[in-house]
Amino acid sequence: MNGLVHKLKWRIYHFVHTNGVVADFVYWSAYHIQYWHRSFQHWWFTRHNLSAERIRPVRSLKASGVLMTGVTNICNAKCTFCAYPKVVENKTLQTGVMPFETFKKAVDEWAAAGGEIIDLTPVVGDPLVDPGVLDKVDYAVNRARIKTVALTTNAILLDRNDTYKKLIDLGIGCVFISTQGTSKAVYEKVYGVKKFDEAMSGIRHLLEYNHAKGEPAQIIIRFRNEERPSQIIRSREFVENIKPYLSEKVRVNFTVDFDNWGGTIQPKDISGTMKMRRLPSQLNVPCTGLFGFSVRHDGSVRLCGCRLTRTDLDDLVVGNIRKNTLAEISNGDEAWDIIKGFYAGKRPETCVGCTLYNPIDKAWLKSRSPGS
Repeated sequence: MNGLVHKLKWRIYHFVHTNGVVADFVYWSAYHIQYWHRSFQHWWFTRHNLSAERIRPVRSLKASGVLMTGVTNICNAKCTFCAYPKVVENKTLQTGVMPFETFKKAVDEWAAAGGEIIDLTPVVGDPLVDPGVLDKVDYAVNRARIKTVALTTNAILLDRNDTYKKLIDLGIGCVFISTQGTSKAVYEKVYGVKKFDEAMSGIRHLLEYNHAKGEPAQIIIRFRNEERPSQIIRSREFVENIKPYLSEKVRVNFTVDFDNWGGTIQPKDISGTMKMRRLPSQLNVPCTGLFGFSVRHDGSVRLCGCRLTRTDLDDLVVGNIRKNTLAEISNGDEAWDIIKGFYAGKRPETCVGCTLYNPIDKAWLKSRSPGS
């Protein structure tokens, strides 16, 4: 029965994402449905929120979660919807590449704790810019035996030295691809670089090779689309280079709304069909993002591997893996003080106006409790 339900869900998903008119309607509806759903959530949380005393026992890093290891915060694109171009221009971002020993320490500690998922994606930047990224994938998969190793890339460097082949052969578990769409002109406007041909070639080769190997990796293409989904779905690039490889493990999706990176991105920065994410007033309840940990390239450990405002070396940093273990950092006072501060209306700079704010609830608490 479960297998039939799974197959049905896949067929519905595939139908939506390969039929332009249907995709347009579904994603247009999703924008409004998600807003009202969040509004209801916030109303519910005001009446059923969790106290600091209830969450303190489960606030440390959990093996059931994901450890983010940002191997580099350097990017080779200048996306209009991302804070990266602005923080680089303002010279507030200290960029670099994670030394292998720093990566190894993080992975070893995570593996020893029973962690099964590691993501090499930084808050900003593209992992494939790191010249040693393949060695790190190899270590995490084949030496540390991490069950699932993932990364997000803009695909620009997938073709370089057959990187797409090496990722699959090394055993990468999941590759998320962030790209604009299938129009070269729109791509160059939104991604800020003339790398459309390289990106599309890399995507095509990755899909082809993964398919030829029996689909060992999950591949998700996330369109950060200025165009309507139907325009992408009907394009020659999509029909010839992407659609033939879609399966239960190879999927595409479109962006419902774009967040504001803590206020760094404004409506004037986006274009076309892009919409800014709306959110009701924030509550004095911690965000789920505060319970994940991201290791910066210099070893700094930061709450929330998702967003920054001016820099990733900010008041969300709670320690450094070169000085302490992940367990010590996640159980330390610095992390708890930030989480507890939400109950008093005190937020780190990036969190003050963040539209990705997602307050914790009872379902979240259950997921982090022993035996869940």
